[in-house]
Amino acid sequence: MFITILDWLNNNLFTQTALFLGLVVVIGMIIQKKKVGEIIQGFVTAALGYYIFNTGSGAIGSYAMVLGDLLRPTLNVSAGVNPFSSQTFIGMGYAVAYLAPRITICFIVTWLIHILLVKFIKPLKVVYLTMHNIMSFAATFYLFFYTIMGYEGFLLDVCAGGFTLIYITLTPMLVYKDCMAVTNGGFALGHFNQIGAFIASKIAPLCGDPEKDNAENMKLPGWLKNLSDGGLSIAVSLPVAFIFVWLIVMIVGNADALAILSENAGSTNSLLYMILTALQLAAAVYILLYGLRMFLGALLPAFQGISDKFLPDAVPGIDTVAFYAVSPNAVVITMLSYMVGAVITTIGSILLHTPILVIFQLASAFSESSAIGAIANHKGGWKACVVAGLIEGILATACAAFFAAGLGILSEGIAQANFDSNAYPALVFYLFRLFR
Repeated sequence: MFITILDWLNNNLFTQTALFLGLVVVIGMIIQKKKVGEIIQGFVTAALGYYIFNTGSGAIGSYAMVLGDLLRPTLNVSAGVNPFSSQTFIGMGYAVAYLAPRITICFIVTWLIHILLVKFIKPLKVVYLTMHNIMSFAATFYLFFYTIMGYEGFLLDVCAGGFTLIYITLTPMLVYKDCMAVTNGGFALGHFNQIGAFIASKIAPLCGDPEKDNAENMKLPGWLKNLSDGGLSIAVSLPVAFIFVWLIVMIVGNADALAILSENAGSTNSLLYMILTALQLAAAVYILLYGLRMFLGALLPAFQGISDKFLPDAVPGIDTVAFYAVSPNAVVITMLSYMVGAVITTIGSILLHTPILVIFQLASAFSESSAIGAIANHKGGWKACVVAGLIEGILATACAAFFAAGLGILSEGIAQANFDSNAYPALVFYLFRLFR
């Protein structure tokens, strides 16, 4: 009887991710004593948002693979990698039937354990609230431990959940004091660049005087502020990356690559085909992000209500883009420098004939630069923003190659977009590969 009930729950609840997420929202809203109408709305929003997200995730992979398919024969590399949105890996994880329900449960259980650790271990002060990052790390580690290491069941859950838990619980404390100083105690950083921001915090004091060189005292052209629009940066940067690959293919003139491009383009001009493919990829990302925002928009208040009730003294660790409001000029300066660093890495990758060519990714430059820029400016002024942005752009892009190599064929064509989301998993990948 008990086994029959478990089988029913597994077939009708745990493996039906949209339903499971909706019920979690319902439970959270009941705890918060919400009205029946609000609870129904929360359930529908979470479930519908997941299905929209799933539609976007299904379209991303095929478009992203175009880059790798063209670059491998052109430059004789094992892979061409475009550092991409972390949400892409959520989609990849959910595409594996065995992993989809485990990722959802791991995401929730890991966050709840994180809450307990923050509550009962006094030095821990930050509640990590950027939920899609928790999902992304869980999905990434599940993909690695399941497909590369061959783990299943409890061991798989412990490894994927454990390394996700370590990151979301410990890394926000690396820059906790700096965040408190920058935000006047308002919030901390809970994203994919705590380690990167920590590096910036150590570099910044060597670069300048935070009072004399304060970036917020500078007047920047208005058009630069438009670069902080995340949607605009995706729509612009993806075609730029695809045009860059098209130029490489045309200049090198490899027959196999040209044949692939011609076959893919059909009767459409090859350059136009690359631009249209990039825009379709951008559209898929928009769909994925819209769905993600929908179901996280329903989940987060339910989770946060629990957090507020049980952790009154904790500080929220939130998305890095919140730091733009604190130091807008510093963020823009850091972002421009970050872009230069990313392009330098790509050029270096070509000149050095590295086995994996990393294509610069500008869409993540704003999010990656926000907290880093605010902290760098606080400790070293605009000069620190320039230096920190350049170093982070180089390192984040270079680390994408190590991430892709560690994850193997699964990440063919794509890698994570942020410094931490590449560096931290890559370290775990290589440590476990040693004992494989």
